[in-house]
Amino acid sequence: MGTQKKTFAKNGNYIKDIHNFIAKEQLIHHGSTVLLGLSGGPDSIFLLHVLVQYQKDTSFKLVAAHLDHEWRDNSAVDAQFCQQTCEKLGVPLISQKMSEIKFDRKFDGSRESSARHIRRYYFESIIQNKAKAHIALAHHAQDQQETFFIRLLRGASLSGLTSMSMQDGLYIRPLLHIHKKDILEYLNTHNIAYLTDPTNKSNTFLRNRIRNHVIPALQKADNRFDNNFAIMLKRLQDTELFLQQLTAKTFKDLIQHKEGASHINLNLNKLFALNRVMQHRVILYWLCTEQVSFVPTESLFNEILRFLKQPGNNIHYVHSTWAINKKKQCAEIIFTP
Repeated sequence: MGTQKKTFAKNGNYIKDIHNFIAKEQLIHHGSTVLLGLSGGPDSIFLLHVLVQYQKDTSFKLVAAHLDHEWRDNSAVDAQFCQQTCEKLGVPLISQKMSEIKFDRKFDGSRESSARHIRRYYFESIIQNKAKAHIALAHHAQDQQETFFIRLLRGASLSGLTSMSMQDGLYIRPLLHIHKKDILEYLNTHNIAYLTDPTNKSNTFLRNRIRNHVIPALQKADNRFDNNFAIMLKRLQDTELFLQQLTAKTFKDLIQHKEGASHINLNLNKLFALNRVMQHRVILYWLCTEQVSFVPTESLFNEILRFLKQPGNNIHYVHSTWAINKKKQCAEIIFTP
């Protein structure tokens, strides 16, 4: 690496700067339990060391969790490495094979997408009865970039483009502002062992193609890419947050309260007076509030709006478990037996 000046990762205050960031954003609270998703890769190993050192300043319980997907014949080696690493650092580890877990739901999508949902299910099942609990994930700045472009290619909404945040319910991501090269440099400088996934170099998966080709090309085209991407994403997140707050306020204004009613009644005259973008956001907010099963697509929102604009009273069965009951100039969601 030469004898150049110290980089951020070699700076003695590097870990302390991350600790200050965690404290500033209030990601971890005194007396809480933090479950770290530990794969054994450089990102999660780095976050493990960050959190172990953070315990010196803040009192919280740190537990690591490793899920063996059993995709490779030697996957048990990864679990053993995580066990040995945690033992050295004095961190309890919960490790399980995916074949040993009984699921109460089906996970659709690609293998990678299903794996993400399964890991979340696994992590959440561990802390479901714990108060003041967080699940720490080691996503970093490059993960943020990759996710953005994946969702862009798939036609995601503004919410989808900005949804990887530092804190999202149970989940915290303390490394979103950290770059991968700094993580690797810190681990290598301090001789900290980690595992490497050979599939990361394969261009079979879209994420890998973006990581290996798209982002390096953008960085080569303009060395301001990383910095300006972060600035742009922050502006999008601020815009999305404003729209979320505006949607909640608008939704509240559209509700018609009826004594004894068990469902939310929307005033359709007020709904139709809104901008079409806000109509879609209000409908999304409505469905989420009622906790119904749905996939948020443009066609679904258009289907609901077409029904609501039809004259007369009627019931539209959107899903096998729920329907929309339109009566006069009000609409409510009803659940089917």
